Amino acid sequence: MRYGVSLFPLRATQIVEVAVAAEELGYDSVWLGEHVIAPQAIASAYPYHPGTDGEPAFHAKLPFYDPYAALGFVAAKTQRLLLAISVSIVPLHDPYHLARSVATMDLFSEGRFLFGIGAGWLKEEFDLLGREWSDRGRRLEESLEVMVRLWNDSDPEFHGCFYDLPPAGLEPKPLTRPHPPFIFGGMSRAALRRTAQLGDGWLGVGLEMAETVAIADQLRKLRSDHGRGDEPLELTVSMSGLPNDGDVRRLEEAGIHRVVVRPWSRGRDAVAGIESAATALIDKPA
Repeated sequence: MRYGVSLFPLRATQIVEVAVAAEELGYDSVWLGEHVIAPQAIASAYPYHPGTDGEPAFHAKLPFYDPYAALGFVAAKTQRLLLAISVSIVPLHDPYHLARSVATMDLFSEGRFLFGIGAGWLKEEFDLLGREWSDRGRRLEESLEVMVRLWNDSDPEFHGCFYDLPPAGLEPKPLTRPHPPFIFGGMSRAALRRTAQLGDGWLGVGLEMAETVAIADQLRKLRSDHGRGDEPLELTVSMSGLPNDGDVRRLEEAGIHRVVVRPWSRGRDAVAGIESAATALIDKPA
């Protein structure tokens, strides 16, 4: 089992401090989410886990950063740590700027970037940005098609429903071939189908153990159905607390490869929290 660290909702200086400490402690990755704008009035249901003490899990006062800029800075402060977006809301971007950002991250991190991908759950954010909500899944998939062309073709060209790209160019290409790993987030039928068909990995958030096991089984079946059963698929789950030894055994038996943890409640305690968690999870006696 490998372990990663969530960087949400830390302050900017804390993000760097925690990432550097995480690398030194033996964690393999850090994970940072994305939202562009958060309206005050939200009717959309947060799909992952409930809030605590009467406060919603998602609200407009939460701190978000441009994850490409933030993780690019972290890349300069680390050497081995994988840098993951959890997840980038692809339909809020145009594929051209996003392809450039992903390629830049991959090159400057020397291949340490994990491209987390999601369709988005917050309709009000789409409304504020003037983006169509109902077609976001199809737009996501077409965006990925465009980006794969841009990253791999010498004279990329694409003609689809949403994007029309005449012969163009995007240089330099990413270091990771054919592209940085696609890590799909989400538990919906469409998200799992995309993972099986297009993904290199999957990220689950806020799941009970039985749900995690069931989805891992479902993904393996879907992967086989799409003719990719022999290709590796890295499964990651994000947990608010620490897994105990029994949890880790069940996750390993289910084929989970990584657990992302956030072992603190206040940002100033984050380094101490990941130090304590490393002792329990990474450095424990065999």
